[in-house]
Amino acid sequence: MENINRILFFTLVTLTFFSCRKDKVDNVDFNVTTTASTYKISDTVYFDMSGNPDVISFYSGDSLNNYDNRNRTSKVGGTLNFSFQVRGSNDSAFKAIANGAFKVLVSTNFKATYTSYKDSTLKDTLRVAAADSSMINSAKWTDITSRLSLPVTGNFTTPYPTAVAPISDLITNAAAPFNIAFLYKADSTNFMGSNGIQLGSFSLINSFPDGTATDFSPKIIAGGSKSATWKTTKAANQLYGWITTTSFLRFIPKYGTSYTESWIISNALYPNAATPDLAIPIKNISQSPLKRFAYKFTNAGQHKVVFVASNNRVSGQQQVVKVINLNITK
Repeated sequence: MENINRILFFTLVTLTFFSCRKDKVDNVDFNVTTTASTYKISDTVYFDMSGNPDVISFYSGDSLNNYDNRNRTSKVGGTLNFSFQVRGSNDSAFKAIANGAFKVLVSTNFKATYTSYKDSTLKDTLRVAAADSSMINSAKWTDITSRLSLPVTGNFTTPYPTAVAPISDLITNAAAPFNIAFLYKADSTNFMGSNGIQLGSFSLINSFPDGTATDFSPKIIAGGSKSATWKTTKAANQLYGWITTTSFLRFIPKYGTSYTESWIISNALYPNAATPDLAIPIKNISQSPLKRFAYKFTNAGQHKVVFVASNNRVSGQQQVVKVINLNITK
């Protein structure tokens, strides 16, 4: 019995020892070299590696794969362009666009402090409408309708693309948000067909001189019948308001002689938002040691090529960064 206990004890000690060794994070043994510092675009560059880290990631130094931009969340100096498609369901819908009842607006100081409802009575509905109307109209809104070259006549089943409107000049502080709004405002309104004024296929892209771009388009999708992207406000005339579907924003009145003011306003958008550059994973922990990696550059110029090698365990991580500066010529 004593021998059995002794065997179990040593077995437990051995297992514990190897378990601790397995969980221990070793220092990273890794190096990388090339045979030259200058290559042509037509060349395949071979990176020779030593050591066997768990994970190796690669940054080529090209746009979107730049090590220096790995933690970037913002970027300035872009050109912000906005466009969409518009459809008029009948002549009255196109006429509303032509006579200025329909407007496209941008604000850089809209506060979005909407009023909450207390109950479902008409009195409370009117209270909220009045408060929200005052809040919306207290912001400074810039009319960009003329920049978009909207259709004022056309086929009733055809969605027409607007012009691409630059709006960078409206952004005085790239770190501050802005909002886009569509407004229908008229003393009287005619029937506008089954879909009224319909808007969709929104595009909002910030393009930068280095060839990269931030696409805000997913942030201004219609968002379904209970949109989390757009907020509607019937500032005047509770019968007519904007509605949202999965793909479209629509203003669909039947008819009326009373004054109508109906807004639909986007969430706040941050023009300098940008995504970090990502590494290219070239080895994971389950793979055999990587001795050579081949890469073909597509852009001439100076490239800061970076390899990030790491050993990863539950108890922690060890990492080394190797930098090779290459000149890529045409």
